[in-house]
Amino acid sequence: MKNVYLISYDVADAKRLRLTHRKLCGFGASLQYSVFRCELSKLQLMSLKEGLWEILNLMEDRVMVVDLGPAGARGDDCVEFWGNPRTEIPERKAFVI
Repeated sequence: MKNVYLISYDVADAKRLRLTHRKLCGFGASLQYSVFRCELSKLQLMSLKEGLWEILNLMEDRVMVVDLGPAGARGDDCVEFWGNPRTEIPERKAFVI
């Protein structure tokens, strides 16, 4: 089961900032410049954390991870935009193969 996470970061160094953004692009959708929405299993969340810990300098940088709840439930409906969002939250679809 996956949960929806809101992940925000504040990175002091330009190189680490780029690497952090690239790492998060592989796990979720950018909602604003330093804010991502990610649907992750516990294993995926741990993988993301380990990847970010290799990039970040925790004496200078900061990451906030907010668990919004299960995907397909409250986690899908608890983000509200005012104004023009940078990207649309992808619609969840079932695929039958």
